[in-house]
Amino acid sequence: MMTVPVLALPDFGQVFILETDASGYGLGAVLMHNHRPVAYFSQVLSTRARLKSVYERELMAIVLAVQKWRPYLLGRHFIVRTDQRSLKYLLEQRMVTEEHQRSLSKLLGYDFEIQYKPGLENKAADALSRCVGELQELALSVPLMVDWGAIKEESMLDEELGKIREDLRKGQE
Repeated sequence: MMTVPVLALPDFGQVFILETDASGYGLGAVLMHNHRPVAYFSQVLSTRARLKSVYERELMAIVLAVQKWRPYLLGRHFIVRTDQRSLKYLLEQRMVTEEHQRSLSKLLGYDFEIQYKPGLENKAADALSRCVGELQELALSVPLMVDWGAIKEESMLDEELGKIREDLRKGQE
């Protein structure tokens, strides 16, 4: 889970799966497809958030993860897996509290379904929700931006690329 080769590059032709979990101290989520993680997310809960019910913390984990990975998820169908069985019926429930309505409004416009996944099977998200020691926030992801300046600088120093540039200048193949 912690080594870079484990992360897969996103394949937008595949359905993304978002696995989330909340503990008494933190939230954790894994964005994946084809049983391979694309990115991880973990966040420590504030003192106020720790006082919320398990249902509200689990819903918070879903909302924050969807917002975090908005570019991956918006405009395509994805699956959310949680160990909170009642969240499976989130879209069918009657909104009672204002906070519940606010959370649900942040999910409007997304095409997703929620599936129940028992906590024992949801190991990665569960571990991320519990690794809160000195960790304040963790987000591992595939880089979205490329440092073209560094690439240009390194390619100018490379001898083999220098020969190719010279051949191109001379008009050779």
